[in-house]
Parts: sequence; C-alpha cells; structure tokens
Amino acid sequence: MFAQNKNIKTYILNVKDKAAIAACIAEVINDFSRIDVLVNNAGIYTTNPLEVTTDEELEDIIDTNIKGVVYTSKFILKHFRQNKGGTIVNVSSIAGRVTFPYQSIYHTSKWAIEGFSESLYYELKSFNVKVKIVEPGMVKTNIYNAVMTLPDKEYPREYNTKFPKWHSYLMKSYRNGYSPKLDAETIYKAANSHSTRLRYTSDFSTKLVFFIRSFLPLFIYQNLIDKLTMSK
Repeated sequence: MFAQNKNIKTYILNVKDKAAIAACIAEVINDFSRIDVLVNNAGIYTTNPLEVTTDEELEDIIDTNIKGVVYTSKFILKHFRQNKGGTIVNVSSIAGRVTFPYQSIYHTSKWAIEGFSESLYYELKSFNVKVKIVEPGMVKTNIYNAVMTLPDKEYPREYNTKFPKWHSYLMKSYRNGYSPKLDAETIYKAANSHSTRLRYTSDFSTKLVFFIRSFLPLFIYQNLIDKLTMSK
C-alpha cells in the first residue's frame, strides 16, 4: 500500500545514533520540503530487579527511551523555528506518572520524558511549537515480547517469591490489554489538535489509575500496589 502512495515514504533510523538522527531529518526535509509533526515513539521495555539488571540493559533503555527522544527533539527545533510552528508528540506511558515494582529503569526513562516534555512545553510555546505527551496504558504490542516468560537466570533468593508474582500479574494485565489502534488514534488526535493541551491518555483503565493515584494518600496507594502486584 505504501509503495503505491507517492506521499508516503519510510525511513530506517537508529535513535541511539545522533548522526543518524540528524541525517534522517535532513533527508525527510529534502524529500518533502518541510516537517510539521515529530512523533517520538521508539521505545524498549524491561522488567527485572535492579540488582540483576545488566549494565547493557540499563544503558539500552536510557539511550533509546531518553536520549533518543531528547536528541530527535533537539535536532528538529531549528527547522520548526524557521517554519514558525510545529508539533512534537512524545509517547510516554502510564509508567511515567505512577510506579510498579521491578520496573525502576523503565520508570526512570518514562518519568524523564514527562519532565522533559513539560519543561519543553513552556520553552517552545512562544515559537508556536506545541509539545504533546501521549500516555498509553497496558497496550498489547510486541514491546513485551522479551519478557513473556520468566528470565532464565539465577536470582538472589530474596527475589524468588516476589518477582514471579509480579511477572504473573504483568502477563495477566498484558492478556487483558487493549489494541494499539486506540493509541494510534490518540497520537493522531494529539498531533492534529490546535489546543495547548499537554497530556493525552488513551484508555479508561489508565485514566482510572491516574485518578486513584491523585486522591489516595501515598501510603495507601503503595499498599494497594504491593497487594495487587506481589501478594497474590
């Protein structure tokens, strides 16, 4: 279908490579004269006790989920300023505003995107450059492929009970997750909106979690998460 439409072209980009980001943006501008919307959707996921998370896994998450978003946004800004407008849509996560166990590195990356985007919102407003955050919940995509089974590795014995319970909860949530079509529609809505609204949440369950977190005292919320994810 894409091959038959001359207005659609795909590009291969490694967001961990700054030179590749700059080159890709230049190529798109050369092909289409201008860019109006940047959607930062590239991301990877991991779940593990921090103690057994490898340095390679940690760096891969930080380089992809944080640095990839920051540098791609940075490199597009001159073009947006020159055009006197543009929109940046950063795909965050429910994990960018609430937390669960055994996702400390993933949460680090998504909380970073929330703060980065919110600060950039103020910074670029006078340039007519909009910044939007899309916050998916438990969506059924292949981002979870690498964690569908319990890792085949030795854990310190203190994790041997809690982590499998968390993993079971995670997989149950994944099986009950929603279609990525809903997030695609939310991204489209955010990208085309003329409003100054910052955050967009796709599904009801994620909105409900945000609502519960907003009014429950922290210690009650923490006990609730602990019982839901590691006490069954």
